[in-house]
Amino acid sequence: MKNGRHGVGIAGLGLIARTHATAYRANADRVDLVAVCDADPEVAERFGDEFGCRSYTAYSDLIADPEVDALDLILPHFLHKQAALDVIAAGKHLLLEKPVAPNYPDSVEIYRRARESAGSFMVAENTRYIAAYRVVADLLAQGAIGDVIHVRTQLRSNEKLHLSQAGNWRTKYELGGGLLLDTGAHSFYLLAWLLGEVAELRAVGRKVFPLPNPIEDTAEVTGLLKSGAHFSCMFTSVSEAPHSERLELYGSTGVILMDQAQEPVVRLFAGDHDYLGRAIDGAPFALDAWHPGGWHFESVLVEVEDFIGSLAEGREPEIDSRDAVYAIGVVDAAYRSIRSDQSLIDLRGFSREDI
Repeated sequence: MKNGRHGVGIAGLGLIARTHATAYRANADRVDLVAVCDADPEVAERFGDEFGCRSYTAYSDLIADPEVDALDLILPHFLHKQAALDVIAAGKHLLLEKPVAPNYPDSVEIYRRARESAGSFMVAENTRYIAAYRVVADLLAQGAIGDVIHVRTQLRSNEKLHLSQAGNWRTKYELGGGLLLDTGAHSFYLLAWLLGEVAELRAVGRKVFPLPNPIEDTAEVTGLLKSGAHFSCMFTSVSEAPHSERLELYGSTGVILMDQAQEPVVRLFAGDHDYLGRAIDGAPFALDAWHPGGWHFESVLVEVEDFIGSLAEGREPEIDSRDAVYAIGVVDAAYRSIRSDQSLIDLRGFSREDI
């Protein structure tokens, strides 16, 4: 720490890194972006020049930098475990991009080791910070639709470019590729945060776009929550529509519909004759997700600001990172279902308390 501000280093300078760096720069009164790291030296040097900080090509050098108190890891999935454990062993604070790790056991190990260390730990799961989901959480807390009996989620994106690149880690399961790991982790975190744990599930994964790799590009997971509510989660990475998310919550007295591609983004219905419903404030329509003002970009800013606040104020982050670990356990269960002819997987004995 220098001049009362924590020094941060970012490892992995892909798409999301710029948003993280923007958040650090906007909070320069509380944190210093000291250094960045990427395996590509030109990328690292250019990024460092843009944000006025040092650049490295090995994350071990970033961890060893004495002015770096906190690491922000935004690495390919298969690098998460070792890098995270190295940061934890160094006694430094850690912001770890989701998914925590490519599988549940590794995710649990990271979480437990982090909680035992002196440093702070937070999973960068932006779902917790999306304005529309925060509005929905408030509505549920108010009992706006009574008991939730059915929930549906939909996440769509277009990863055709990445999935078309021979050798890209996203095209290999053993390197942490997979639609359910990448996007399913968001929906399963959302369910755990808003509604609780999964009791049972069944999953199907398909390749509907002809690309030369085994990765599923479309998937659906259905089942029951321990609350008794039914759930259905749909995912696609070959959508020819803007990146977006949708949530439908059907309750005993009303319905909440949230859709980033519609205006208003959140609408509340109070019965089957409530033909207009009520637009709920607090979730601006901004479909250009990846740029300033967009729903995704802004959620990541709020996420990183929470991490900064947790360091500066010595408090826990808003997110319970254990829920993000639990979500990877649900991802693992979904893949077990897919690989066993869509069999029903019983998760009643699986709990966040075990983490």
